[in-house]
Amino acid sequence: DWTVREAMRTRPFWGLVWIFFFTSIGMFTIMVQTVAYLVEQGFSPIVAATAFGFGSMLSVVGVIGTGTIADRIGPRRIVSLTFAGSITGVLMLLLISWYPVQGLLAAFVFSFGLCQGARGPIVSSISTRLFAGSHVAAIYGVIYATNALGAGLGAFMAGLLHDVYASYRPSFVFSVCALFIAGLPFWRVPELR
Repeated sequence: DWTVREAMRTRPFWGLVWIFFFTSIGMFTIMVQTVAYLVEQGFSPIVAATAFGFGSMLSVVGVIGTGTIADRIGPRRIVSLTFAGSITGVLMLLLISWYPVQGLLAAFVFSFGLCQGARGPIVSSISTRLFAGSHVAAIYGVIYATNALGAGLGAFMAGLLHDVYASYRPSFVFSVCALFIAGLPFWRVPELR
């Protein structure tokens, strides 16, 4: 029967914290700036807002789908695919800075949208399995709180990098790095493999 303090002494706990923290940094670096960036690249505000909305709607499919697939093939494989999908979406945004075309926008919406939020149910299920007992909700609450910290930091960094460099490109590089780093515990922490 795990307590929060006992869970905090384990590598899997900190691996899950790491995953949530860096994932939300990478995702929120992009999400809060998407519409402004697309308008800056020449898309109309309605197209930019619609793209953002469709991406958010696709996240519902991604969340349900990845949870279902993880039950069949295991969490590490599907999580690795979702990180690759998120990174691909960010790279599509980067390409839009040189080639602002509808096809790249559609590729961004599809790949980033499907993977938006997709890691949440998997991290939740792993946390529940590893730290089962009467304190499982408190343990997951502490892990999930790092998601909010990462989201705040990601949103802040997106604005800061844009202000410093007068471009969104550094934010995209920062996001890709954060998303890559976020997936490492699934390959480095034995209990998460």
